[in-house]
Amino acid sequence: MTNVLILGASGYIGKEVSRAFSRAGFRVHGLVRNEEEARILAQDEIYTIVGDIKRPESFIKNFDEADVIIDTSVDYNETADYFKNVLNAVKQAGERRAQRGGQLTFIHTSSVWVQGETGYQGESQDSDLQPLEGVAWRVKAEQDALALTRTPNVRVIVLRPALVYGRTGGFFDRVFSGLVAGNIRLPGTLENSLATIHVDDLAELYVKVAERAPVLKGQTLTAANRSSESVQDIIRAVRRLAGKREIKVESHKPANVNDEGVALTQVIDTRSTRAVTEWEPRKRTFVEGVAEYFQSWKAANQQPI
Repeated sequence: MTNVLILGASGYIGKEVSRAFSRAGFRVHGLVRNEEEARILAQDEIYTIVGDIKRPESFIKNFDEADVIIDTSVDYNETADYFKNVLNAVKQAGERRAQRGGQLTFIHTSSVWVQGETGYQGESQDSDLQPLEGVAWRVKAEQDALALTRTPNVRVIVLRPALVYGRTGGFFDRVFSGLVAGNIRLPGTLENSLATIHVDDLAELYVKVAERAPVLKGQTLTAANRSSESVQDIIRAVRRLAGKREIKVESHKPANVNDEGVALTQVIDTRSTRAVTEWEPRKRTFVEGVAEYFQSWKAANQQPI
């Protein structure tokens, strides 16, 4: 059985990726931050490792047992320092793997925000990058990750997710929180369009990438729905949930890199990703499924349903 090690397994993306691999029949080990998170993942038949992504010594011994290592520990407020430690650990594990035979697959999580403002003409993963300043370090991180393919027996794939929604909320937590409060505050002009992807569809793509790693080695792939969603359509959809209750919507100047990313207009062309992975998003867009996503968010946040 293939052993998968997921870094950041207690995070919003990592948790669903861990569950997707478990459902697909892999033996999954997930790095979590504390015993409570370990207990939650253990219910999904996932082995857990309590440690800290910033302290590789807390989990490095598990690298040698893994056939697939997936880093989902996305934190846009961090520098690249911790990631250098992860890459070094992968490189060393790959070198040891080469001595005894076998292959090690490493899937690095980046973001479509490294592509910057695309406008409405659309861009693919092969387009020139114009990253936001706050994620510019991720361009170098992608390059360093892909450079590991020069290490014997190591296969590296970079995956760039769009803005993630579904289940506990992701970015749209702020939209639903604003709906409950009666005041939604969003960064930018409110006239832009967002590239989005449901967390379940994203998790399924990770599995497909791992299964096809021998032919995907060295590639950069993107995860987004076929169509972007306009912020105005999102606002209208959320307002419909409020019925006759008045919902105030305000724009504000981006205050951090997450705000800057949400203020972008991004249309992402994923045709090449879908072709090489045979992956297709199946969940409804945020606008199409807003009512069920709101109900899921309320349940996760102990709001009246």
